[in-house]
Amino acid sequence: MTRSRLDRTRRAVETAASREGFVLDADQSLLLDRLVRLGDELAGPRRRPVRGLYVWGPAGRGKSWLAGAFFAAVAAGLPAGAARRVHVYDLFRALHAAIHAQRASALAGPRPAVGQGGPTRGWRTRAAAPAAEPPPAPPAESAESAESAEPRPGTVDAAIDDLLRGTTLLYLDELHLHDTGDATLLTRLLRRAFEAGVVVLATSNYEPGTLLPNPLWHHVAEPGIALLRAHLDVVELAGTVDYRALGGRGRAGFAAGAWLSPGTTAQLAAHGLVAPAPGSRAVVRTGTRSFEVTAARVDGAARESEPELWVTFADLAGRPTSTLEYLDWAARFRRWVVTDVPLLTDADREAQQRFIAVVDVLVDADVELVVTSRHALDAFRTTMPDRPDAFRTASRLQLLAEVVDGPRPSAGAARG
Repeated sequence: MTRSRLDRTRRAVETAASREGFVLDADQSLLLDRLVRLGDELAGPRRRPVRGLYVWGPAGRGKSWLAGAFFAAVAAGLPAGAARRVHVYDLFRALHAAIHAQRASALAGPRPAVGQGGPTRGWRTRAAAPAAEPPPAPPAESAESAESAEPRPGTVDAAIDDLLRGTTLLYLDELHLHDTGDATLLTRLLRRAFEAGVVVLATSNYEPGTLLPNPLWHHVAEPGIALLRAHLDVVELAGTVDYRALGGRGRAGFAAGAWLSPGTTAQLAAHGLVAPAPGSRAVVRTGTRSFEVTAARVDGAARESEPELWVTFADLAGRPTSTLEYLDWAARFRRWVVTDVPLLTDADREAQQRFIAVVDVLVDADVELVVTSRHALDAFRTTMPDRPDAFRTASRLQLLAEVVDGPRPSAGAARG
């Protein structure tokens, strides 16, 4: 263990915190101790397999920020492309796209082994444009051929190997599972990663044993959970403070947004926004799908010429949209204005889950969000439905500046 390397990583993280105007608390400092040891093991000679780290705990305790700052410090000392950070939504989007591409191209040539260099593809960074639409897929291969034990791996494993190629450290941010297909893909990704010696760092609001919490389907996630426990040390960052309750740091990106109630013309103008003309509509396309929205501004009509998406809650969450659209739009529009947002308890379960996913995607992409609603933010947050990950949405919305005209209604009054 190299003391200078440990100190250099710790200083880099503490300096990043200082730039944002805060210092690490005692629990965060203990976690940083464990992270810098991981960084030292990654940079030093490998006499034995390096155990990764699974950091979990309540929303707003600083898990993603701290792991992200550590990741940035460590990535600077690794070969280009060897450290990869991916949000869980981008992870599964990339995996599905890579599997589709594998089936379409019917790869036949030898490939470099995972971790042996060569180009990587599929991981979308925050600044990247949306991936090109893959070509049409040929008839799917049989399950038997996909699971073949022949030297050439099946389609899924080949796609995973392509995504992992050249990777030394894989950071899975905000890991959560509510879908059996995603659970199966995660298990296969982890198995291939650990076989190739890739070190995994993960952050989550869920202790590994509570991933895919639905008791009817939890067994599907158990092989992946076993792999996580076998190869990663599990550390809880609990703490007593949800730091998002203290407001956004620096008021940039997502935290530059606002919750405007009721969303008057004057409130919008004070935030530098001009509402589209009444009845105006636009169309945005993702792949072969088209969606009507209120406005899609990509020129000087948007404030500071930032591409700007205006969409009602009903158009965004009340229709069968998905994370694929949200990821695409977040890359294209750096400011979203979502209007007429009701209490989630007044929306159906599908709309609730879509809005939760929207907030997750926008936070990760650091896209500004402005909400208009006849309900105050506190009323919205304190009446959240019992839906997966709603607690995280309630925490993240505290980053928005709230502007309320007139007396602030109580949560109970807002519901009535």
